[in-house]
Amino acid sequence: MKTIRVAVHLVDGGLREWTEGTELLEKLRSLQSEGFVGKELIHELFTDDWGVPPLSIEISGKASDGRNVSVVIPYT
Repeated sequence: MKTIRVAVHLVDGGLREWTEGTELLEKLRSLQSEGFVGKELIHELFTDDWGVPPLSIEISGKASDGRNVSVVIPYT
């Protein structure tokens, strides 16, 4: 299984990172097709309980079909 890197850039200058399976990309595409963007998209993908809020979230890696993926979602 391919893994996707998630990097959360926080307003206090912090950074949280973890990996997810490529299923995250499928969920991302589905939510985007439903019209989710920005803060609402991030809440649907991950959580709305951040403690310190994010500035943006970067999703990167190789999709299951081998394509390179790099998406930045601003928290607006």
